[in-house]
Amino acid sequence: MEEEAIITAVQPGPKTTIRESLDIEFLNVSFRVLRRFKYQDRVCRVTLKIPSWLSDLQPSAPLEGYVMEHAEFSASLTKDARITEGLKVTVEVTDS
Repeated sequence: MEEEAIITAVQPGPKTTIRESLDIEFLNVSFRVLRRFKYQDRVCRVTLKIPSWLSDLQPSAPLEGYVMEHAEFSASLTKDARITEGLKVTVEVTDS
C-alpha cells in the first residue's frame, strides 16, 4: 500500500573514496509515515517510490525494503542537496 512519509532528520554519513579521484558522501536519513497510528504496533517493509530521484540515491537498498518499526525507518542515501527535513515522499509499505 502506498503511504505518504516525511523526512524527519538528515545527518552526515560516511564518506567513501573510490580510487583516487572519486569521493562519495552519504547521508543518514530518517523517515516517518504520516499515518503512523496505522503502523504503531507493526513491523513492515518499506521501499521508496516518489520522488523517483530519491530511489536513485540508494547505493545498497535492501531487496525486500527497509524495516519500518513504529511507523519510522532510516536509510543511507548518497548526498544530495534536495534531501531536506520536511520533504514529503511516497513509500510502498508491505507486511514483513
